[in-house]
Amino acid sequence: MNKDIEASRLRVSRRRALALGGTISLGGLIAACSGNSGTATTTSTAAASTTPASGTSAAATSGDAVTALLAKAPQCVMSKEETQGPYWFDVDSIRGDIREDRPGTTLQVAMRVQDNSQCNVDGSIGAVSNAVVEIWHCDAGGVYSGFESGSLSANGGGGGGTPPAGGMGEPPSGAPGGGMGEPPSGTPGGMGGGMGGSGETSDGSYSFGDTEAATTDDGTYLRGAQTTDANGIAQFTTIFPGWYMGRTTHIHVKVHIDKKTVLTSQTFFDETLLDEVYSQSPYSEHTGRENNTNNASDGIYDDTGLMTVEKQSDGSYLAVINLGIDA
Repeated sequence: MNKDIEASRLRVSRRRALALGGTISLGGLIAACSGNSGTATTTSTAAASTTPASGTSAAATSGDAVTALLAKAPQCVMSKEETQGPYWFDVDSIRGDIREDRPGTTLQVAMRVQDNSQCNVDGSIGAVSNAVVEIWHCDAGGVYSGFESGSLSANGGGGGGTPPAGGMGEPPSGAPGGGMGEPPSGTPGGMGGGMGGSGETSDGSYSFGDTEAATTDDGTYLRGAQTTDANGIAQFTTIFPGWYMGRTTHIHVKVHIDKKTVLTSQTFFDETLLDEVYSQSPYSEHTGRENNTNNASDGIYDDTGLMTVEKQSDGSYLAVINLGIDA
């Protein structure tokens, strides 16, 4: 296990995260977005350091670069509803930079929410503004904030592990249709009617009624939400997610409108890109991936969740996807 990852875990707490995360009220953010002139919001992106620090100044990725790459990505495609998995809780944090102090290669994520009933192929109409896009994923060592004790129990402390006590978990490799984790039709939040949760449901500034898992610690890294701008785009600065046993690399995503969850899904990456990123530290110190699940063998992977990615001049990556919903 990379010592930077191990040391940084010891420093994170929810109180510290809230103090450093630069959170603002949802109402304030929506007001700002409503006044948008129609150009994509610019979000800061740091250089591809393996030891990012909270509050570090960063160069900006231009809105033009984001919208140009979104134009290359598939559009007007309905996103597939997927399990939210065993590691979700309502972090209730509106922030663009979700790294805290996680080491890893910088990843700029841009997600555009599109109403498929109005969407056209060039994306000029159908954008859903003032929706809240929430993402969460594991760190470079395969560990989720809030669930470190379970995540660290496998791979020699390298991440993954067992889901929280009583949790459904995610389906085994190769399980058809998402396996056990696939929610029944009409189930809000993607947790299968609340099975395996903490018994509590979300009631934050942007999410209400989704079943939460019982956390084992107070970490909040690599979790957060942003409100879509006038072009339906939400942007995040994070690190490239790692991997853990039994799953291909993925980012979890929820879309909330008026505190109702209208989409729970997962996004994925090309295998060649994964090989490139994981050949570098700190990812290279998490060994055994050659024996793990890949896109082809993952029971949840779906082509509609594949992100379009470009490497940037500073060594970071820009990953985008158009999320189709029925608004």
